Amino acid sequence: MAETSEFFALLAAIGGRAALFAAGGNLARKAVNEIVRAQLVADGTDLEALRAIRAVLGPAAFAEALDGVPAPKTKALLARIDPHAPALAQPGDRVKALLALADASRDPAQPVAKPAKKASSRKAPAAAPAAPATAPAAPAAEVAPEGKPAPRKRKITGRTALRVSEER
Repeated sequence: MAETSEFFALLAAIGGRAALFAAGGNLARKAVNEIVRAQLVADGTDLEALRAIRAVLGPAAFAEALDGVPAPKTKALLARIDPHAPALAQPGDRVKALLALADASRDPAQPVAKPAKKASSRKAPAAAPAAPATAPAAPAAEVAPEGKPAPRKRKITGRTALRVSEER
């Protein structure tokens, strides 16, 4: 099997003699769009590559190829090229944003500096002044006369509640 670079040379040779291959014009358009789409969704495609591809194809052919990229792939491509831009919900808006980035009418968004949090909100609050000695302290639990805590009162539910109500 021949190397891929030879296939691109063959495509260039066919393109150089397009009149000889006039019957394959629609197939050539589809092949170009598929090649461009494959490159656009590839992991290594960045802003410079996007702009270079548009420069090679021209605005109309680039827009046609980009329009055929599936919506999840355009979302991933836009997130990779412009990671700090606000998320766009509609696929058409993503394509428009990619077209604007490709023709350099829009630059990627700059990272938004998050406001610094106040140091006092992270630390424990400063110790409050001691309460006056005359203020009564709130009892944590009632204390029985023997010094033991009083038993907790339970909420009675279910069969126990029926039995208690019958005894009364």
